[in-house]
Amino acid sequence: MTSTDTITTDTACDDLQVSGGERHLFETTPRAAATSRLPLDVAENAFRLLMQGPEPLSVDGTRFCAGLLRRTIPLDELRAILLHPSCGRKTRDEVWRHLIAQSRTQHGAWTVAAVALALPMLRRLVRTLSETVTADREDLEAEVLACYLDALNRVNLAWTHPLLRLFRLTRFAVLRAYAVKPPELLTDPDPTRDESLVYPAGHPDLLLAEAVRQRIITAEAAELIGLTRLENLPLSVYCRHRGLLYCAVLKRRQRAEARLAKALIDGELSLPSL
Repeated sequence: MTSTDTITTDTACDDLQVSGGERHLFETTPRAAATSRLPLDVAENAFRLLMQGPEPLSVDGTRFCAGLLRRTIPLDELRAILLHPSCGRKTRDEVWRHLIAQSRTQHGAWTVAAVALALPMLRRLVRTLSETVTADREDLEAEVLACYLDALNRVNLAWTHPLLRLFRLTRFAVLRAYAVKPPELLTDPDPTRDESLVYPAGHPDLLLAEAVRQRIITAEAAELIGLTRLENLPLSVYCRHRGLLYCAVLKRRQRAEARLAKALIDGELSLPSL
């Protein structure tokens, strides 16, 4: 498969889609890839070598839902199947969970395969990032590949759309790596300068429970606030234990606290009497 292959997802995953007629800025022919030293070309060539021989790396099509052929499928053929528009999301998600799990447990050839089957996505990501990131092409590809390998180990297999999650984790990590000044949202707030909601003394946990009862915030938001504000659990630790993105969780907490503050100011919420 060349880098002109099509990545298809649900319409909800538009930022992962590549149109079939789109010509990639960094596309490489198979012959050029064999001699290229660019990281993604090296990965493609490693996969091509891996698939040579009488027993290429394969999956058992019978272990997945009805979207796959009921036989042993070599991974180069599997890549073509996954990229075809007729491949359903359920099939694609099942296969990607399998590939990620195999990469985590078996390493080696399965990690090469997990990279190779994502190469169309990774090439598009490199092209997109090159428009905003100032970096040598080889360095940018190396960073994308390194962040993708890290994402393989971090992505939560319980999530839907695992390939889309890998894409977003990789993109976020690369942007963070090339940020001239690390975004403030990526660091724990400075307690001496924190301008967030100050919780009343007494029983703030009851205040959160009352806010949940009145549907001002969700139970998940109350737990987040309770652990990270009242019990002083670092937000970074909270995110790491749950496999969540720090930036997204910080914004979620800020929105929930803004709703709490408004409810307190408007008199809609008060500490329940004991």
